[in-house]
Amino acid sequence: MTGMRIALVSSRTGRTARGTAVTGLARALVGSGHDAVVYTRKDAAHLAERERTEDGYEVVRVALGQARPMSEDAAWSYTNELARFLDRDWHESPPDIAHTHGTMAGLAALLATREQKVPVVHTHDEPDPERERVERLVCRHAGRVVATSNDQVTGLCRIGVPRSRITVVPAGVDDREITGTTERRPGLVSLLGIGELRSGHGFDTVVAAMADVRDARLVIAAPVETLDRKTSQEANRLRQLAVQLGVGDRVSVVGAATRADVIGLLRSADLMVTTPRQDPAGVFALEAMAHGLPVVASAVGALADAVVDGVTGRLVPPGDVPALALTLRELVANSTRREAFGIAGADRVRARYGWTRVVNDTVLVYRRAQFVHA
Repeated sequence: MTGMRIALVSSRTGRTARGTAVTGLARALVGSGHDAVVYTRKDAAHLAERERTEDGYEVVRVALGQARPMSEDAAWSYTNELARFLDRDWHESPPDIAHTHGTMAGLAALLATREQKVPVVHTHDEPDPERERVERLVCRHAGRVVATSNDQVTGLCRIGVPRSRITVVPAGVDDREITGTTERRPGLVSLLGIGELRSGHGFDTVVAAMADVRDARLVIAAPVETLDRKTSQEANRLRQLAVQLGVGDRVSVVGAATRADVIGLLRSADLMVTTPRQDPAGVFALEAMAHGLPVVASAVGALADAVVDGVTGRLVPPGDVPALALTLRELVANSTRREAFGIAGADRVRARYGWTRVVNDTVLVYRRAQFVHA
């Protein structure tokens, strides 16, 4: 079959979970013989409005408000503006598929394609409860809906999306940065948490559990692209909590981790711990597994699919400090089990979450959307 021209629309890129999924998919699509264009919001004045990346896909940065980082809530006010831009840009040369990521992007693409015969595939995101009705609207009008976990399928059916229109395609993992080398140090067992510093992401649960976990240190790292005013407040709150619980000397919060920092932390850690109340993609847990780390995770969202309990790591109830502490104590004390989990996790990522398989599954969804739209 001939390659397709795919428009990937997302209000966020960079090293956020959604951004990693979008740019990784774009690279994989190009590698599979397709043409990919990523549409996102311009969030820095020095960035070009259009450029071709070294991976072969094009990035179009749309001027929506001031060229600075903006919260998802603030970006919503520019939905119609994004829709008008897409309509103009696709007027002469429409894509074969518009693949949207996030509710705002999905709504904008649907508005833009009202007069154009462009099939829309929508990757479901966990929306703010106040916007659940909009997400339902987007999912019910898109040609196909992609869920990143079985948990999401249940949620989509609950809000009225027909099961027959949903396909599960997990997030992919970029293996170019995985060398197989480690930089683990003797002494305390090194625990690592990576993610956006937001309430609800469960880092306070991990810090609280550390009070009952000896012989271990914890590093919490927030990728620099995810930072805003609220993240610095959350970082300070976590540091204060650690001091109050008497573990301030064993808990570090890195508030602006570059990509090189994240890779270094993954190579030096002994165990990944991620306990959010929800995680639609599980990107950072998958990266940890790819690096051969055992993962202790909340039994929610994509994490419940990615981590096979007792095989690649352990699953715990979200927010359950005693259960998390018990699980961490067991793994901190058992290096043999940690190593076995890590080996199994790396094998699982290669088999299920490598971009070759993920992009093939995604292209099948595109073909189905084209068939339905014809």
